[in-house]
Amino acid sequence: MKNIFITITFLSIFLVSCSSVPENIPTDLSASELIQLAQSSFDKDNKKAAQAYYEAVIIRFGDNKSVLIEAEYEIAHMKIKEKNWDGAIPDLVRIISYYENDTTRTLPYEYKTLAEIDLAKVPDYALEKAGINKEEL
Repeated sequence: MKNIFITITFLSIFLVSCSSVPENIPTDLSASELIQLAQSSFDKDNKKAAQAYYEAVIIRFGDNKSVLIEAEYEIAHMKIKEKNWDGAIPDLVRIISYYENDTTRTLPYEYKTLAEIDLAKVPDYALEKAGINKEEL
């Protein structure tokens, strides 16, 4: 009985620590370092920490449109994986709209393609609810 209690306690602590969100993200980290931390967190199934790191990228480096798009796409992609259609749709539409207004053609084009692929995964009922016609995609 004592071993079961110790095992349950250990697992509880482990699960709580795995899903923790960083309280203080160092301010001296580059966008690349924050994105790497976000990806590592996501790989460890710590989506809350991943989102916190991506949000830090947006806040700190949002004036760099390429970095902004990457972080916004990764957040939207996490929502797609969770089937959070209501959260993902506006994010993906916004990302695609950046390219419609890009007269310089300097934005990383792969994120437009990835956003379109993710938007195509959204069920018709969710697109209709959001007022999006699938044929226009």
